[in-house]
Amino acid sequence: MRPLDKGACPIDPATGRNKVVTDYDQWRADLIKQIGFYCAYCNMPLSHSLQVEHVIAKNPMPGQPHGLRLAWANMLLACGPCNNAKDNKPMLPTTHFLPEDHNTYLYFETFVPHPDPDAAIVRPKTGLVNPELKQAQDTVDRLKLDNIDRRPDVVDIRWMHRFAALQAIAAYRNIFDMAKRSPTYNENIAAESIAKMSTSVGFFSLWYDAFADEPKVMEKLIHPDFVPGTAQHYFIAYLKTRSANRHSFWGYLKQLLRNLILKLRLS
Repeated sequence: MRPLDKGACPIDPATGRNKVVTDYDQWRADLIKQIGFYCAYCNMPLSHSLQVEHVIAKNPMPGQPHGLRLAWANMLLACGPCNNAKDNKPMLPTTHFLPEDHNTYLYFETFVPHPDPDAAIVRPKTGLVNPELKQAQDTVDRLKLDNIDRRPDVVDIRWMHRFAALQAIAAYRNIFDMAKRSPTYNENIAAESIAKMSTSVGFFSLWYDAFADEPKVMEKLIHPDFVPGTAQHYFIAYLKTRSANRHSFWGYLKQLLRNLILKLRLS
């Protein structure tokens, strides 16, 4: 899950003040501009039916906090399956990991379950312990990020798109590695090309996993010129460390291990 920073409330050019809306759907264009056309929770790219989603439910279950109906601060974009799974159930920063409140990249991972080799689902990241483990699992459960819908009238196809993204990113990584061996290799151009390709695939945490050993690629993947709305501050120290260690022996071994894990996920 990509950590997000959608920024302050947009300014109304007519008044020079914070924009005011009469219907929450009127935030859709601003949200697309600020965080891109992706579901804030599963990071699936959305070609249509981008649902403006209330982070804190506007009509919550009895006894739960009531989210502001029209406030910019309470708005994100969501796909239908994530929004429907979340519904009006409580989902608070104290009980769940939310993309605007946490570095959500740290708490989840994608894997291909053994009985379903053509599906990819989300689970808490290996190595987590309570209370983070419980909070991550509650987030997966609330959004049904581990759902595999094989009904004849299938509606939730996030697992299909996620699996296709895994395959595509593995292929792009292979192409990138071949390009690095070329005498005409240009690091900046290659990194920008990867970032541009990521915009149509989405599922950005998978890109971060695949290119974690390539600081220049990571720099482009989180840059707003390519993918708007990523909370860049979470990655600054990480990029500095990677850049310093990328040519070290241990960095080389870690790269080999990471590539092996990526291949095992697809095997």
